[in-house]
Amino acid sequence: MKLKSFGCSFIFGTDLHDDGRNLPMATPSNFTWPALLAKHHGFDYHCYARGGAGNLQILEKLLIHLTDTEPAVYVIGWSWIDRFDYVIEDSTKQCELGKSIKTWKTIMPVDTDSLAETYYKHLHSEYRDKLTTLIYVKTAINALKASNNKFIMTYMDNLLFDQRWHMTPAVNELQRYCEPYMTRFDNRSFLEYAKEKGFEISQTQHPLEAAHSSAFELINSYNLV
Repeated sequence: MKLKSFGCSFIFGTDLHDDGRNLPMATPSNFTWPALLAKHHGFDYHCYARGGAGNLQILEKLLIHLTDTEPAVYVIGWSWIDRFDYVIEDSTKQCELGKSIKTWKTIMPVDTDSLAETYYKHLHSEYRDKLTTLIYVKTAINALKASNNKFIMTYMDNLLFDQRWHMTPAVNELQRYCEPYMTRFDNRSFLEYAKEKGFEISQTQHPLEAAHSSAFELINSYNLV
């Protein structure tokens, strides 16, 4: 059995000691809570998370892997909803058919280039973030249910289920549908949980090994796999 994980840096394991930061290409950590969960249950661990990924990219990777009929356990960690994913064609790389390879790019609020400035000034809205991310999440839930594979789904951004601002009946219904499928860490996001417990966190706000170990123990106690 395989355990496949999808998400951003919190699933990838950025800033953990084995994240391959000194290699030409960073490698996912074997000390994240999904990796520890896989090891505990004797599953082969495959991580498809990428640091900085937005939620559309996460969904696309998940849907690709769900075309594989081989049973697996899926872990999905949804990222911050204000990240915007888009695709470019990399003309320097070609697939077997001779076509340019499509590469995901993500615009984030911390970016300072002109593209990010234009997006967040003229196009971005919290309502769009909330609505589209909930649509992504519902799409993933339905696809996972249809595949009959077990899954654990978490999220980083509390705005996803906030009901004080930017609400419509559409958003409310999507929240109602999606929230029961979400797994929390003592009713917190992973980062909130790590801070609340006083675990060491890197300068880039990534919980380190002790936090992942504690999160694994907690998730494992839920008996989800």
